[in-house]
Amino acid sequence: MWKKFKEAVWPNDGTEKYPFADKQVEINAQTLTLRKAKLTDVDDLMEIQTSIYDKPAPWPEDIVTMEIRNRNALYLVLSDNEHVIAFIGLSFSAGRETHITNFAILPSYQKFGLGHLLLNQVFDYSKQYGFNRMSLEVDITNQEAIDLYEAFGFETRLVHEKYYFRNHHDALEMVVEL
Repeated sequence: MWKKFKEAVWPNDGTEKYPFADKQVEINAQTLTLRKAKLTDVDDLMEIQTSIYDKPAPWPEDIVTMEIRNRNALYLVLSDNEHVIAFIGLSFSAGRETHITNFAILPSYQKFGLGHLLLNQVFDYSKQYGFNRMSLEVDITNQEAIDLYEAFGFETRLVHEKYYFRNHHDALEMVVEL
């Protein structure tokens, strides 16, 4: 079991299971870089989380680091070339479903279309690799996020009661066919 986990998280052959080519995007006359997350981005990802959520951050630093290294995951970041300003995490399963594990945008960059941009990227990427469904969990009190996901066709599959350990809020598990 440990060997399978280790191989999934820490590749030993140097190949990327889910590569991503850097892209330049322009939002509000600002050029940003969309790229795969690096271990050097962990501090910025933690800063984004703490700017949005009450402490402690929902995803501790060691888990974020492990996810960036995970061969069965893809973390994309938007960077202004100095700092990461937004990120989205995607997990790939053998069941042909991708799962958004984490998604956050610095408050000062919200409402400029970055969420749409990142969701479109993971939709396209998932389809490119033959996945036909995407899922996520969202805090039932986060109506802005729910509205965004519904605009992308996500529908509630079920409700997880007291899902979030920090505030004991329920979570909607949402899914969309790609």
